[in-house]
Amino acid sequence: MEWSAWSMTEKQMHTFEELYSKDIKEYVEKLKKTWTDKKTNKEKSFELSYLSWTYGWREMKRIDPDASEKIHEFPLVSNGAVIVGVTVPYLQTPQGFFVKNTVTINGRSETEILPVLDNSNRPITNPTSFQINTSNKRCFVKALAKHGLGLYLYVGEDIPEDIVPAELATKEQLDMLSVILDKVAELTNTEIEVLKANLVQKNNISSKLDELTKDEYGKALNYANQLKIAAEKRSKLKESNSILATKNDDVEWGKTK
Repeated sequence: MEWSAWSMTEKQMHTFEELYSKDIKEYVEKLKKTWTDKKTNKEKSFELSYLSWTYGWREMKRIDPDASEKIHEFPLVSNGAVIVGVTVPYLQTPQGFFVKNTVTINGRSETEILPVLDNSNRPITNPTSFQINTSNKRCFVKALAKHGLGLYLYVGEDIPEDIVPAELATKEQLDMLSVILDKVAELTNTEIEVLKANLVQKNNISSKLDELTKDEYGKALNYANQLKIAAEKRSKLKESNSILATKNDDVEWGKTK
């Protein structure tokens, strides 16, 4: 029995690191949040970044055409009673409403549970169908992020109501970033200061590299990982070409020296 080229084609597998390092800046949506600082009674604001769910779906299918999303359904509760045989895409509890989504890529599943929130990230006591649908889309993106795609956007996402300054990246995180940049510099024969300058410019970082906020660190780490993956692939290709060239030099008309 002969196998066709189509039946023998293997699906490309992507590692977590490759998906985590994918450049998604063009498809990120920003949501501005405001709160009142309880210490100064002044209104302050910050931005949360989200990956567009439509882009997320497109990339998921490009990564794995057989990838799927499951929106979990729960029994409908009305006036405190469970309606038998009727399910809805949300869970109603005394603490609020929740949605649950599972994303499966290359046979691996990741699940996320998300409360139904308003635009101020506060639980909604009686959500509309639109608000539930919006929460399901956000939940899908967060489940997808657990596979790596856009995960760095959620660094430092959970912010308390009376927060004052932006939280800084830890020493361990900064050390990790430094190790990655040093590796890129070694593989590409590029001065480390040049790499750092490009990182700051391309990611619009305003802080010093040893004083990054967690949000800035997420962007910097993503950029550095992209450089590292590209540098490692280039290095392996160069090594393979070098080995091939050596073998060709050792061959004379079908016989080796």
